Amino acid sequence: MQFIKDHFVARTKHNKQLISHDEQNAEYFYKYTNFIELAPICKDDLVLLSPKQMKLFGGIGPLILVYKVTTCVHVVDVKTMRTHEIAGPKYWENMFTPICTRERLSEFIVINIEDVDFEVSTSKAAAR
Repeated sequence: MQFIKDHFVARTKHNKQLISHDEQNAEYFYKYTNFIELAPICKDDLVLLSPKQMKLFGGIGPLILVYKVTTCVHVVDVKTMRTHEIAGPKYWENMFTPICTRERLSEFIVINIEDVDFEVSTSKAAAR
């Protein structure tokens, strides 16, 4: 079970129930149950965060793209292109689900990029 927690965003539950016992031989028979829940988020999922979640995850923008899922959920803000890591326990406390999955997105190639001229007095933030 430790392997799962070391490689995925997951939460686990372990249960042990006594089925029967033999007092003469001091034998006990248990039924073990392990429950593993993996995060319902995958690579290339598009997510829309609530204002509360944006603050909790460190001021990230509302529209994010998941680019990697390990023990953390690695996301990129689509507006500022800043990357963030959301730890597993923090994800489970403030869980989010995708609004669009990989199957519904289209891949495209940008062929031409033109620089936008802006005045020197304009700040870089305003130009962006």
